[in-house]
Amino acid sequence: MTVFYVGGPNVRRDYHIEEGEEFFYMLRGDMVLKVLERGRAKDVVIREGEVFLLPGRIAHSPQRLADTVGLVVERERASHEQDCLRFYTDDTCSQVLHERWVYCKDLYHDLVPLINEFLGSEQCRTNRPGPGSFLGKPAYDENTETTLSPPFNLNQWLQRHDNLLSQPNAKRLVATLKSPSGFR
Repeated sequence: MTVFYVGGPNVRRDYHIEEGEEFFYMLRGDMVLKVLERGRAKDVVIREGEVFLLPGRIAHSPQRLADTVGLVVERERASHEQDCLRFYTDDTCSQVLHERWVYCKDLYHDLVPLINEFLGSEQCRTNRPGPGSFLGKPAYDENTETTLSPPFNLNQWLQRHDNLLSQPNAKRLVATLKSPSGFR
């Protein structure tokens, strides 16, 4: 499991896809998580104090304003898993401009070179897909079936479920998702 804090500003053009879920908790300020839900572009606003569980295989792009701080939890990837870094031609996300599939052990060390590769590419300059846009075959199909649950306030949830949390079969913070990794 990887746990890290991310501070803003962090405005990105790239979208990330991974097989496992990602857990977000906003400690200070609000953020927007741009996602593709059921194949359509959507903004998920995660407010200060809220948590959100993003199911696996959903394209997402975290956008954070200045002076915001969020906690992100990801599960460790298996050695055979691949992440995707993808760029679209516009905010509708209807046409892929550039994508790369790689094994990702460390987000910074593994994805930043791919972002820099794109920034120096013909595709970035022209905003048109070209011969170097797609190298390799996608490692898996995207999740286009799931309707996302909205973020919710963690403290309010804990207060509402206080009496259940101490019982032997305690209520779970997030519902069990049908996913290959079973984030719980």
